[in-house]
This record gives sequence, structure tokens and C-alpha cells, in this order.
Amino acid sequence: MSLSSSASLSCDTWVAMRDATADRSVILAKNSDRPPMEAQPLVQLPRRRHAPQEMVQCTYLKIPQAAETCECIGSKIWWAFGFEHGMNEHGVTIGNEAVWSKEPYRWGNGLLGMDLVRLGLERGRTAHEAMHVIVALLEKFAQCGDCEHQGEWGKANYHNSFLIADPQEAWVLETAGRYWVAKRITHGVYSISNIYSIEREWDEAHPDLVSHAVEKGWTRSAQDFNFARDYGDYWTKDSKSPGNMQNRRNATLGCLRKDCGQVSVASMMAIARNHHEGTVLEPRWGAADAFWSAPCLHDSPRSPYRTNASMVVRLRADLPPLLRQVYWAAFGNPCCAVYQPFYLHGCKLPASYSQGSSAWSADSPWWQAARVRLLCDLNHPALQPKVREVFDPTEKWIMERAERRAAEAAPLLRDGRDAAAVALLQQLVDEDCTRIQEQYAALNRTLPGALENVGIRYLYIDYLRDWAKKSGVPLVGF
Repeated sequence: MSLSSSASLSCDTWVAMRDATADRSVILAKNSDRPPMEAQPLVQLPRRRHAPQEMVQCTYLKIPQAAETCECIGSKIWWAFGFEHGMNEHGVTIGNEAVWSKEPYRWGNGLLGMDLVRLGLERGRTAHEAMHVIVALLEKFAQCGDCEHQGEWGKANYHNSFLIADPQEAWVLETAGRYWVAKRITHGVYSISNIYSIEREWDEAHPDLVSHAVEKGWTRSAQDFNFARDYGDYWTKDSKSPGNMQNRRNATLGCLRKDCGQVSVASMMAIARNHHEGTVLEPRWGAADAFWSAPCLHDSPRSPYRTNASMVVRLRADLPPLLRQVYWAAFGNPCCAVYQPFYLHGCKLPASYSQGSSAWSADSPWWQAARVRLLCDLNHPALQPKVREVFDPTEKWIMERAERRAAEAAPLLRDGRDAAAVALLQQLVDEDCTRIQEQYAALNRTLPGALENVGIRYLYIDYLRDWAKKSGVPLVGF
């Protein structure tokens, strides 16, 4: 049975390899687009050993647990087992995308793409190994199930593509049901969105990938086979606006190619904030009223998804584990948010960062950020600059401090003083979190008054009012 959902437009993931970055690191970034009321808090999972025959409950299905799982940090949709994106202790980082294929969608109990991201991070020590963890699970258990919370935002079902990186290489893995194709990336830049990217060149694939397409009549012959063209669904009622998806992939790739050789954490954050400014797709009245979906996606009745979390991960092979990977996280639309760094191997995430559901909670940092974004969207041209006046200096301050602390921690690690190095970075994380949460609280106090002065200009006011009311978000003058 081929069945899909309403117009979900979701996610972009992009990567710059060592020859494309200013500091010879690998940098991977993702914006996760989901229903606007669906909290996506940040969670940290410790490394664990598991008993023989132990099972793990994924979102809809129990599967055998691995003997040992890696320490991970990831962006976790509150009701699901899996991650939208994340990083593990070995410097493996993964982001996934919804894609639409000619292969039938299934609604039974299987693994969501989000489950596969988390399982790949928990079980993979390299990008290649994590890719094969996902492939093995995909072939054994299938990808299926409702990707949206029951009774909350409709139904969604899709197949998945993944961009998986480690400090040395990256792999693009694109799937259609149980079929898959993978391409190794060792240099330059690459981007995926909600449209297949691999065509005639790949490094590994399902053994029946081509013959299956020939049998189905999707391609004239094995010699003529093109994966993106022949497996992709672009024309039926189940496909999701391929023009939008291609526009977004073109946007991230264009930015990466422009900066190739000088890509940095900061330039990756700028890409995450892209709304097609300076192009023929630039929004007419502001980012919140865009007619085309963008990497920094704002929701509307036309595309009822928005960016709920963003990450930028820097991977440096020549550094010790504590410093090798840094996870920069932002809640909500990055154009209205601030990124902050997190570390594994001893550093801990504040417990409050893992709080949040589909109802407003003043104690949840995710919801504090969501309300700032909501207020901004009511008059984005007037209020978003006020947010950036607060967050731009903070983000610059945090990035400079992170570099200094890493330089201070390096000699401690060389001297075997790991605990002192961890304490140094933990202090940085705690101070960052305190400052940022104070700023979110202050913006949530002051923006309603600013909104009363400038007025509401949001194009889709009834739509926004409906979901804000359902989530219980307190608004003023709305």
C-alpha cells in the first residue's frame, strides 16, 4: 500500500571535508524540520554495556541490543526513540532526510529514520561502520511507521537518506524501502535534502538495486539506470514538492561552494540561517512569510513544518577524544537562536536541556527558544534584528571562549590531567548555558512589548494562532 502524508517539507544536511575547511577539519551541519509544536530537546546518552539477549525498545519495535553502545549526544523528538541528528564519542555524526520513492510505504511496526540515526551513532565507530549498521537494520527490520505523534499533527510516512561523517570521511546513504545506495565523500562539499542526490555513481549498493528497477519498469535497462531518477517519486500525490527540495539543496551547495577552502563553524551557522536572501527566491515580507521552503524553514499552512533544532559538528582527527569533536547546538529556527558547544568524554549536558514535550513549559530551554521564535515571526523584519542584537555578540563571545578553552585543555590532556581538562570545558558549558538561558528569558519578557509597538505583520495569523493555542504558548496582544 502506497500511502503518505500532507505536505511535509523537512530537513537539510550538508558537509565540508578537510580540503574545503579553513582549519582542515570535517564540519557537518543539519537543520531538523518538524511540526512546530513538537519539542526536540537535546539528550546525552552514556556508553553502556548490555547483557546478552537484551532487547531495546525503539519507537515502534523491539530489536536485539548491541553488546556495547557508544556515548552520544543528539536532538531527540520528545515522543520517539531516535535522533534527528547527533554525534558520538568516536566523532561519528549523522543527519537524515525524508525522501519519497516509488517503493511502497509501510505503516506497520518498523524502524523510523530517526531510530536508525540513533542506532547508527550508538553502534558505529566510523562513518562507514555506522552506515552498515543502518543498512543491516534496514534490511532486517524495514523502515516504516508513522513519523508524527498520533493525533497531534496528522500522519507522515517516508523513506530516508543519511549523511554520515567522521574525522576522515563521509558517506551518503540513500534508501527506498529495503533498497539502498551509498557514496563515499573524501573531499570537497556535499549536501542532501528531501530529494535523492545519487545518480549514476556510487561505491556500495543493495545487490538487487538495479535489477529491481529493471523488473519494475522504472528504467529501460541496467545500462540506463539512474538511482535518483528511477527510484524517486516526483509526480504522484505522495511526492512532496520536488522543486522546493531541489531549491534547498541548491542553496546549501551554493553557499558551500562559494566558501570552499574557507568553510568554518561560523559559515556553516550562516548557511543554517539561510532564507534564500539575495536570490530570486528571497522572501517578500520576511522569512516567516516565505513562499518557498528554505534551509531555515518557517512554518505556514502551505508547509506545516519548521526548523526545530540545528547542529554544527566540527571533527578534528589530530586532537585527543575530548577535543576531537564539538557539537554546536541551537534550538528552533537558527535565525532566531544562538549556538553553543557541547562535549563528550566527561562533560555533561545540563538536565534542563532534555526537557520538553508538545505543550508549553517555561522550564524547558527548547520552549523558551520556541516562544522567542514565535514572537519574532509575528513581525520578523522588526523583531528578528532585536534578537540578533542580543545573540550575535553572545555567539561571538562563546566561539572565542571555546577556542581559548580548547587551547588551555590541550596541554592538560598531554600531561595526563584529563579531569582538569574536563572541568575546564564543563565550566565553559555551564557558563554558556546560564548566560543563554538568561537572555532567552529576557527576550521572552521584552519582545511582547516591542510587538505591541510595531504591530503584527504575519501573513498566516490564523494558522499560527491555532497551533499556539493548542500548545498553550502564552502570547501578548495576539
